[in-house]
Amino acid sequence: MKIIGLTGGIASGKSLVQQWFIDENIPVIDADLVYKQLSKPGGMVYNILVQIVSNDCILPEGTLNWKCLGQLLFSNEEFRLRLNKAVHPLVQEEMLKRLERLRIENKPLAIVSVPLLYESGFNRYCDKVICVYVRPEVQLERLKTRDGIDETYAKIKILAQLPLEQKRSFADFVIDNSGSQEQSRVEFQLILASLRSE
Repeated sequence: MKIIGLTGGIASGKSLVQQWFIDENIPVIDADLVYKQLSKPGGMVYNILVQIVSNDCILPEGTLNWKCLGQLLFSNEEFRLRLNKAVHPLVQEEMLKRLERLRIENKPLAIVSVPLLYESGFNRYCDKVICVYVRPEVQLERLKTRDGIDETYAKIKILAQLPLEQKRSFADFVIDNSGSQEQSRVEFQLILASLRSE
């Protein structure tokens, strides 16, 4: 089974490409989804988070306030690095278990969708990596619109990740999503054909 890493920057369109793989009946393991599942009350990530976040980030019913957590993550680099160091190994462990199940099912391809693929070191498990790229000015505008935030906060969120130019240079394949979805879809189909023929 080939493991294909799918990464990109915030608001680059990674989720769109991820959905195209799902539409092609190719299994996708989404790191964000795994993170959220492990962050439900009683989950391994939840148990770590409640120890290191303030009570403001925990809702009355005991669930996490994701907006509060996001603001904390993007405003405090020391906290973000501490949290990532504690949480990434747990998310990776769960993702590897899911990959093993797909391997047992003899799936030819599996996609691991990881925003922090290089930052977390998960790229070492991948046979190939696809980066969904957008030009910086397009990324900034899309993020402001998507999250309803001002330019200052949008730039803070973008700078919290490895620059897209670097991710692009590390990747085996690049989908430039700066233009139309139709153009990106053509690039996706070419990459998919290449992956299936190898």
